[in-house]
Amino acid sequence: MNIDITARGFSLSDSLKSFVNEKSLLLKKYDSNISSAKIVLIKEGRAEKIELIVSSKKTNYIAKCHSSVFEKTMVNAINKVKSQIERKLNS
Repeated sequence: MNIDITARGFSLSDSLKSFVNEKSLLLKKYDSNISSAKIVLIKEGRAEKIELIVSSKKTNYIAKCHSSVFEKTMVNAINKVKSQIERKLNS
């Protein structure tokens, strides 16, 4: 899976980059056709936002989340995409 991580408003640490990579790879468990993920991490004041766009064979899953900590925000975004995948598979 191709993972593209972009940081806006701050410099991305190696530990945050590896955390984002690790969490993104978990999505393959729910949809084996996922080919890529684009993650944009945005620091605006005290808010930390994540835009997560996951591309599968026939579908794009999109999640936008914000909180005070990137790790928490990433987990929330992954959960939103996971819910979208489950809804798609159950329909």
